[in-house]
Amino acid sequence: MKYLVRSIKYFFYFAFLTSLIIFALVFVGMADSNIENNFQGGADAFWKIGIFYILVAAVYPKLGFINRKLYIDASLDVEADMISFLEERRYVLESRTDDTMTFRLRGLGQRLVKMNEDRITITRSLDGYYMEGLRKDVLRLASGMEYKFLHKED
Repeated sequence: MKYLVRSIKYFFYFAFLTSLIIFALVFVGMADSNIENNFQGGADAFWKIGIFYILVAAVYPKLGFINRKLYIDASLDVEADMISFLEERRYVLESRTDDTMTFRLRGLGQRLVKMNEDRITITRSLDGYYMEGLRKDVLRLASGMEYKFLHKED
């Protein structure tokens, strides 16, 4: 269900962003206000553009979100250090259970830019920790966290 909601959200996001760019181009005079002149085929091109957005929106959640294993020893009690590490990077603890912590971005502006898909989830399992969220954020945060805890043990 989460995948479907993300796909629909990204479909509307891409459509809104494209419309905003076209309106800006028309406003500054770099594009004609007549749809027939802007698109090959005029208004008949909208269904082709819509199909393209549907395809991109259907694939993007699979490529844009990951669940990555953190190479941190599961026997270490580093959860307090993880919380402080993420707070330094503008994430706040949203909820916490015995084996799961979820974080959200602190600023409303950044959350809107990421379409409210800013949640980072860290799960503790028997074989270690796993981080889930936007690919770019997870890779950035996971590598920083692994580096910090690797050098902390020295």
